[in-house]
Amino acid sequence: MKSKVVLLGDGGVGKTSLVRRFVVDQYRDDYITTVGTKVSKRSLSLGSPLAEVEMVMQIWDVLGQKGYSGVQETAIKGAQGVLLVYDATNDESRRALEDYWIPAVWRLAGRIPTVFAGNKSDLVPDRVWAEEYLYFLTQKYSCPGILTSAKTGDRVESSFKALGEQILQAAGHPIRRIALVTPPQEPVDRLIRVTDKIMTDFCYHMGGVETGMPIVKRQLGLAGLDVRAPTTDAIRTLIERLAVVEQDFKGAEEILSNRERRLDWLVGTDS
Repeated sequence: MKSKVVLLGDGGVGKTSLVRRFVVDQYRDDYITTVGTKVSKRSLSLGSPLAEVEMVMQIWDVLGQKGYSGVQETAIKGAQGVLLVYDATNDESRRALEDYWIPAVWRLAGRIPTVFAGNKSDLVPDRVWAEEYLYFLTQKYSCPGILTSAKTGDRVESSFKALGEQILQAAGHPIRRIALVTPPQEPVDRLIRVTDKIMTDFCYHMGGVETGMPIVKRQLGLAGLDVRAPTTDAIRTLIERLAVVEQDFKGAEEILSNRERRLDWLVGTDS
């Protein structure tokens, strides 16, 4: 059984570290911003011994920076399960799940199987309070919740396995769709919106996120573009670099059209 799983939550809550711990059992103490979407895979044995199922999880680690709604929505669509991650030491990241991430999932994918992961449990000053808050979330949304630590590995495997079991139980049942309007968000920096549009546009013309995003990630690095604070010069360099990449895949007319459209977004002549 194959399943698409997305990890969602604000930047810095430890999504990438959880994936690394789960997939290769490693941890790095430095913070690396996820650029766009990174896809990893791992198999799990689920179900009972007499009815065991091998599930291949396709795990989408999604950029948590606010303002990249195009990238995030593309990743969420088609997901069969979601691990909603928050920093158990950070109140703002907990609130963001209910204010931003859960409405996005319900609107784009429906009430898909969900598990809450309160990460960085090794840093929690009051374990009892952290567990009480997690219990509140599990009761409110009728789904499992687990305190995890990507650093120590504590219950990381359990969180993914709990999600896998939820997906297995939901297999064959229709997903409940919910018509939600995304709540108004804080004003987003214009250059972040432009970067998001360029990333999403390039992936679309390359046939999808899995094909396009690794290319975008490399070109972002070569252009010196920080997704948390993009600059006009870095975006312009990215546009030119993507046009060069497209020479291996597309005709001259389409390359020119793509380049001019993205430049128009940058200078604000096409909203």
